[in-house]
Amino acid sequence: MKRLLTVIITIAVLGAAGWFGLQRFQASRAQLDEQPTYETVSVERGAISSTVSATGSIEPEAEVALSFRASGRVEQVLVSVGQPVEAGQLLAQLDVTDASLALEQAEVSLLISRAQLDKLEKPPSDSDIIASQANVTVAQASVASSEASLASAQASYRGLIAGASPEEIAVQESQIRQAAVNVRQAQSAYDEVKNFPDAGASPQAVQLEQTTIALEVAQAQLALTQKGANEAQIAAALAQIAQAELGVRQARSNLLVAQDALDALLQGTSAEDLEIARAQVRQAELSKQQAEITLNNAMLYAPINSVVSQVNLRQGELYGGGALPAIVLTDLVSFHMTVLVDELDVRQVQIGQIVRLSLDALPDADITGQVTKVSPTARDVGGVVAYEVEIVPDTTDAQLRAGMSATAIITTAQVDNILRVPNRFIQLDRESGRAFVQKIINDVPSLQEIEMGLRNDRFTQVLAGLSDEDQIALIRSSSEDQLRSAIFGGN
Repeated sequence: MKRLLTVIITIAVLGAAGWFGLQRFQASRAQLDEQPTYETVSVERGAISSTVSATGSIEPEAEVALSFRASGRVEQVLVSVGQPVEAGQLLAQLDVTDASLALEQAEVSLLISRAQLDKLEKPPSDSDIIASQANVTVAQASVASSEASLASAQASYRGLIAGASPEEIAVQESQIRQAAVNVRQAQSAYDEVKNFPDAGASPQAVQLEQTTIALEVAQAQLALTQKGANEAQIAAALAQIAQAELGVRQARSNLLVAQDALDALLQGTSAEDLEIARAQVRQAELSKQQAEITLNNAMLYAPINSVVSQVNLRQGELYGGGALPAIVLTDLVSFHMTVLVDELDVRQVQIGQIVRLSLDALPDADITGQVTKVSPTARDVGGVVAYEVEIVPDTTDAQLRAGMSATAIITTAQVDNILRVPNRFIQLDRESGRAFVQKIINDVPSLQEIEMGLRNDRFTQVLAGLSDEDQIALIRSSSEDQLRSAIFGGN
């Protein structure tokens, strides 16, 4: 009984499935009868652009890291992060006291060297010659005077050694006798008034005192003369002779210098002296340049119009270099973008091609640019050979910022007003490389070979095989294939 029941249930299930399949077949057949077996489209004229896409990030056109080329204490930091600066603007400097003094000394030395060279290069004037002749005359007179002084000192020494002569002693004795007579006369005059009040202040008293002193001096002078010279007097006389000899040598040396100067004026400057003077000027110029370099090495100037993006200095600290730059400047007006283009696509990329930039941060911005550089050498990026391509955005009001990610769509070629067809209507023979479409002829699709031109992801340019207003067809699956799909599933 159970077995009979199982058979009945199986028959019922199979009958239901057959009925359901018949209903689905009839519905599919009716639907297919209502639809055409192919899709048509008219050949149209339009434009086709061929593009190459690559991703990258917006970079500043210039970023400059600045460091001092000297060490020392930081004297001034004149900028802060975010501050715009102009080319040539002073940003910071070290202590430049010593460098400034060295430069000033070099400038003075240069002025002196140039003045000396100018003097040598100019012919002597009449006034210069007269002045030089006068210097010779003065030097000659100085020699004569110093020689006379030497002769006098030598004579004094000889007289001191020889002692006084009888005549000199007789003269001194007579001077003593005369002085004694004068004392007696003065004493007689004083005796007449000595009893008067204030006799000690009278002229007679003064006269007596003076004559007495004169007598004592004459007596002492005679005693010294008769005694002879002592060692101190001899030493003083010899020192006077030595001093006089030194004066003679100096005077003669001055005469030689003055005479040489006069001769040089009269003969003119020699070629050797001019060369030496010119070399000294050049040396002074180099010293000045070196001093200027040393001073500039202690200062940081902005090389470009830019914005300060880093400041790694503090006023008063000692600077000795290091891993970090002192100041970093970034050009936030001009930007560029470097992307990597696959080796298969880079042959289409050329300098000057138009680029459309799509930025994630600025989705609504319409930003264009141009290709400015294509690297001649490749890079291996994860096993893929690629070439660097530089793109410069056009001037835009969009708020571009360094570091923004972007997709560059490079238009490698574009043609306008050409025949084009949708890519899905084209049949390609992979073996021969030929292309075909189903051209509608007398309302019937017929296989037609075409010659393709430029192609992008939607359309292909038709160079031959079709004309304006031709229609082409996209053949759909056959009714049998669609029925099979309806019964057994699938697409």
